[in-house]
This record gives sequence, C-alpha cells and structure tokens, in this order.
Amino acid sequence: MDIEKLKQMSTKKVLVFGDYMLDKYSVGDVTRISPEAPVPILKINKELSKLGGAGNVINNIVSLSGKVRAFGFLGKDNEGDIIIKLLKDKKVDIKYIKQYKELSTVVKTRVVSKNQQFLRIDKEENPSKKIIDEYYEFVKKNIKSIFNKIDILVISDYDKYSVSNDICKLLINYSRKNNIPVIIDPKGDDYSKYKNANILTPNLKELSLAVKKNLLTDDDIKKYGSKLKKDLKIDNLLVTMSEKGIGLINENNKLLNFKAIEKEVIDVSGAGDTVVAIVSLLTALNYDINDICKLSNIAASIVISKFGTSTVSLNELIKNIYDSNNFKYQSIESLKYIVDDLKEKNKKIVFTNGCFDMLHVGHLSSLKQAKEFGDILIVAVNSDKSVKENKGDLRPIIKEEDRIKMLCELECVDYVVLMNEKTPEKIISLLKPDISVKGEDWKNKEVPELKVLKSYGGKLKFIKLEPNYSTTKIIEKVLKCYEKK
Repeated sequence: MDIEKLKQMSTKKVLVFGDYMLDKYSVGDVTRISPEAPVPILKINKELSKLGGAGNVINNIVSLSGKVRAFGFLGKDNEGDIIIKLLKDKKVDIKYIKQYKELSTVVKTRVVSKNQQFLRIDKEENPSKKIIDEYYEFVKKNIKSIFNKIDILVISDYDKYSVSNDICKLLINYSRKNNIPVIIDPKGDDYSKYKNANILTPNLKELSLAVKKNLLTDDDIKKYGSKLKKDLKIDNLLVTMSEKGIGLINENNKLLNFKAIEKEVIDVSGAGDTVVAIVSLLTALNYDINDICKLSNIAASIVISKFGTSTVSLNELIKNIYDSNNFKYQSIESLKYIVDDLKEKNKKIVFTNGCFDMLHVGHLSSLKQAKEFGDILIVAVNSDKSVKENKGDLRPIIKEEDRIKMLCELECVDYVVLMNEKTPEKIISLLKPDISVKGEDWKNKEVPELKVLKSYGGKLKFIKLEPNYSTTKIIEKVLKCYEKK
C-alpha cells in the first residue's frame, strides 16, 4: 500500500450526478417546557446551511483534495441559489447544473441542541415528468463536454427522482464505452437502472430492500448480494454495515469482511457519502479494491466521530492511517514520511532486518527483543533476489509476498519494508532509525551499516539468539526426514 499515492487525489476530477439538497441546522438551547403543550422550547442561537445529498459527496471529494464537476437540477429558488453559492465557494464546476422555476429545492432542516438532533423537517416535491425529460435531453446533447477530462463518474441517488432509469442508462453506457469507472450510491428497491456500473455502495438496509430479504447473516449477504451483482453485471458490491464495517462481494463473488475502526459514534449522518467519495477517488487512482475498503473504513470512522454531515480531509485520513494497524507494509518512500512524523512525536524508532525465510520461534524471540529497545519496530525483509544473493539459488523457500504477510501479522512489528539490497545501509541512511538491532552472532564482526549509523548518531544493539533455531537447521532436519523414508 503506497500511502504517498493518496496525495495524487488532487490530480483527479470526479463527475458527480444525483439528488442535490440543502441541509439546514437550527441550533440552540432548551431551558424549559412550553406552557402551551408538553414540548421543549428551543431558543435558536445560530442557523447553518450545508450541501446535502449529492452535494455532501462533493463536500467530501473536495475535502480530500479532489476536483469536481457537478451536474443535475435544482429549484430556481432561494435554497437552490444557496446550493449554487456553496458549490461555487468550493470551486466546483457547475456549468451543467440547471435550475427550474417550477421546482422547489429539497430541504432537510434539523433542529439541534447540545449536538443532539431531536427533530427533522423535510420539504420536498417530485419534479414533473417535463423537467426530467427536458434535463435528460440536455445531458444527451451535452454528454461529450460533460465528460470532458473526467476520471470517474459518481451517481448519488437519494430517491428524489433526479436519477431516472433513462439518465442512468445513458451515463453508464457512455462511461463504459469511454473506460470511465462508475460508482453508484443506490436507493430504492429496484436496482435495474444501475446495470453495468463498476461499484455499488448500498448500506445493509438498502441492500435488504433491493433483494426483498432481511439480510441477517454473512451467508445471506453473500447469497443474495452475489445474485444481485451477477444480475446487474456489477464488478464489486461494497456493503456498508455501520459498526460492523464493510462487506465486499468482489469480482470472484467472495464475501470479504473489513472490520470497522472503533471510535465513539457522535453522528452517522453522511458517513455513506464519505465512503462514496473516497471509493471514487481511490478507484480513479487504481487502488486495489481491498485497500479501498480498508481506507473507506478509516474515513468513515473519522466522520462518525463528528456532528452533522461532516467531511474528512486528506491530512486527517493520512494521520488516521498511520494510527491504525491496517497498513504495516510500506514502500520506502511512504515509510520515510511516517518515520519523520513519528520522530516529531518523540517516538524512538528501532530497525532490524533479515530474510525471515520459514518464520520460526527464533525469529519471534529476536523481534520481541528488538521491540523492547523503543516505541516503533521497523522490519526490513530481504527480497527474493537479495535472499538468493545471500543464501544461494535454492533460497528462499517462502516467497517474499508471503514472508511479508507473516511479519505483518506479528503484534510486535509496526512496519515492514522490502529490502532489495544484500545489506541495509541504503534503507538505514534514508530512515535514520534511532537503533539498529543485530543478533549477538554479529559481535566482533564488521557490521556493514555501522558507519551509516554513526554518521547521524544512531546506535547499534545486539540481542540474544535462541539456540538451535535457524531456517538452515530446519531445512536440514526436513531433508533428513525424507532421506530416512
């Protein structure tokens, strides 16, 4: 996982279509009960207006440093004008948003006291068929320019009738023909209009409604979700499941569960929009779908710990990634960034390296001892190429991908980096760990990295080795067993 790649979000432009609405907040204090009826009296201190619906997806994309072109339709009224202004303030391209006098903009007003929402007032009306048909023709006529220089399409459906069957089909077909991925946040009980999209992101309740079955178990989700995915020809079905995290039915129809990041839940409003935003940007950056799910969980955990339809910034996301244990394996470039950040927080960095071919109790003992020298343990594991240079053509027994996976599962290991060189001088010179650890068998020998360590004030420490444990001895023992047969 290359975290540095996240900074390329600013190079991506997302096309967002969907239901735009205004989220209003009337915030105040309740100090007494009304004498007219047994209801609290709210004394309003402030009123806020925020982008809602598809607009909140845009909020999140912009917060993550992505660029946006928005299209859709609104009422030609005060609320619609506020939405247009809010979009302009975020430097969103709004050339293809149309406003109609005959339509009232959807408004959701939340009455709030002490960060607790106790009433929501919705104002909405269905657009006429004339408006829907007219906007469809407008999009059809301008579709080439609407999609000009676009990396990915997001359709944010809030079931307010903007996202019609005809316009969905038009947008998905055009995207597919031009190799533009389509991410859809669906609503309603009929998903047929989303056919051929790349990724759908329903929550569990929405998926249950779509498959007309109350999905209670993983087996239910896999069975009914896989059928829906197959019928709609969707690549990946990403199901948000609140405190349970994310369930992914991938291209191979396997259900993978990604556990939620534990945080205090303040408000779940807008968490789904955050997931859609980050899924769109990461897909545009060609991230692996598994990493997309992990990062989406982290982003959602940040948002639900805030009040209202909040967003997550790129800096917040990166910080929380470093604080989590989901991304131990790093490139040397990303790890340099992480180490610099950890040093600013006065963390002591410990480094060690090795082949770790056929992980055994000796390795575990060495790594635990190494971790005791500081706060963060970084392990450089020799690549297959460098193992052959050190150990001969018959090694390694275990390929580098699997050796990395095993090391990442160890609690005492904080980060793992691949080392292509025979010795660790290059990595140490870049990361500048406080302490580098070697086995006591290196005592009274020439340590290759000692000169680099001394150049910046790093220290070399030795640890005890478990007697009679080595990969070579294990291999010899296995061979003897086969010889006896």
